[in-house]
Amino acid sequence: MVAVGLWGAQLGAPAVWVLPLAFPLVMAAGGTLALMGVPLSGAELGIAASAILLGAAVMFEARPPLAVAAALVAFFAVFHGYAHGTELPPGQSALLYSMGFVMATGCLHAAGIGIGTLHRWSTGRALLRVAGAAIAVGGVFFLGKVLA
Repeated sequence: MVAVGLWGAQLGAPAVWVLPLAFPLVMAAGGTLALMGVPLSGAELGIAASAILLGAAVMFEARPPLAVAAALVAFFAVFHGYAHGTELPPGQSALLYSMGFVMATGCLHAAGIGIGTLHRWSTGRALLRVAGAAIAVGGVFFLGKVLA
C-alpha cells in the first residue's frame, strides 16, 4: 500500500492522486466480491506480485503512461480487497469493516506520498529506490511463504 503512494509521488501530478484513489476504489470492489462469495483463486499470489512489481516500479523509477500505472494498481487492488473481504470477522458489520480497511489503506497511501516527497532531492531519490527494493524483496519473501 505504501508503494502506491511512493510511486504516485515519484510520478507527480496527476498520478500522485490518481493511483491512491484508484487503489481503494477497486479494492472495495474486490472486497465486495469476497463478501458475496465469488471465488477468486490466487489472491495471495496477486498480493505478493503487487509488492514485487510496485516495489520494482519505485526502485527503477518506472514512468509508464498514467493509464498503464493506474490499471496496474487497480489490478492488484482487486486481490488486496478480496483478501480483506475473506477476513471479515464473524458477526461483524461488513460495511464498517470495509470502511475500516479502505480508510487504513488511504492512510498507508498518504504515508507513502509523504515519504515520496523526498524524491525532490537526489539523496531522497536514492532512498526511495532503496525503499522500493525493500518492498520488492518483502514481496519475494511473501511469495516464498505462499508457495511453500
